[in-house]
Amino acid sequence: NGVYQSGKLGGAGFASKFFSNWTIAPLIEFGSGRPFNIITSGDDNFQLSSLTVRPNVVPAGTPTNACGYATVASKYSRTGFLQEVCFLSNFNGTLASLDGNLGRNAGTTPWTVFNDMRVAKRVNFGERFSMDLIADIFNIANVYNVSAVSPLMTNAGQATAAYDPRQFQFALKLYW
Repeated sequence: NGVYQSGKLGGAGFASKFFSNWTIAPLIEFGSGRPFNIITSGDDNFQLSSLTVRPNVVPAGTPTNACGYATVASKYSRTGFLQEVCFLSNFNGTLASLDGNLGRNAGTTPWTVFNDMRVAKRVNFGERFSMDLIADIFNIANVYNVSAVSPLMTNAGQATAAYDPRQFQFALKLYW
């Protein structure tokens, strides 16, 4: 980001008045994706929360487990498939055995690109009075930026919310 101000140019003609007192302030931000946990929708780990159970990474062709959970294709699994943990076949006496072997924060949201700009012009009316004409432009390139994704293993990484599209905002400030 930065701010450029033209200041007052010398001379008394139209060109010097028009090109004087401009402010241009661009803001550009690139953000890498943020990690998120991939979870199942069940509570088979007996922790009374459906937001804590991570699935197991399983090889292709893994049959339905003892609880009736089939494999699910996933780009976040190193084998390409995930399966919900089954307490009938995985429980070894500790609750940790019911967490699934997919690591924490295995998913990553898409990159974001924010590009905003402010353009302002100050118009003077004598020594005491002046006016600022301001135009703010948000998301100039109208980039689709994902703000949230689904953490569920069946559709992990699918966008569920997005930031605003291109917007304009105009303002007028009076000084006296």
